[in-house]
Amino acid sequence: MRTGDLIFSAIGHEDNAISAVTVGYRGARLNHMGVVAVAPFGEFVLEAFYPEVKLTPFQNFARRSHDDDGRARLMLGRLRAPHTDLIDRAMEYGFALCEMPYDELYLTGNGALYCSELVVNMFRHANDGAPFFVEEPMSFRDIATGKPHPAWIEYYACFGMDVPEGAPGSNPGAISRDERLEIYDITGPIPGLEQELL
Repeated sequence: MRTGDLIFSAIGHEDNAISAVTVGYRGARLNHMGVVAVAPFGEFVLEAFYPEVKLTPFQNFARRSHDDDGRARLMLGRLRAPHTDLIDRAMEYGFALCEMPYDELYLTGNGALYCSELVVNMFRHANDGAPFFVEEPMSFRDIATGKPHPAWIEYYACFGMDVPEGAPGSNPGAISRDERLEIYDITGPIPGLEQELL
């Protein structure tokens, strides 16, 4: 791994609410992501994970993705040249966001960040304020049925809200499909993945 690589993971069961409404690289059902930071004293992941933006030891990040058999489910991607020029500025900005609260509502511009929003903001800042990983209208509809996923209806009801269908946002799956990213390593049985990376 190198500093600036994007790392994606599958946490929990295959029918996770995020995985049920998003599709990643080669059909992978990914529901979390962060950015690798390699230091002389270890490998870390800069991530937005409850309760805040933080630097997490790589092994702790990987452990969260373990399936019932203890296998990590991870995917690593690296920006292609010339976009690698953005990494240093993106990382500097990302480190400055540490301790910002985690965004439980998955909404943009509300003083909190969720996992892919952190990555979007880091690379937008590095790209002189111009969007890099583009936000799109979010969908909370089950890919299999096309209907709003019951888990999301229940989730937002806890906050007294309707599901914010169509609000601008991002997700790990969509970012993993970006053509400027080279997916170079896949570990473990990621749900939905169509075929092994050769």
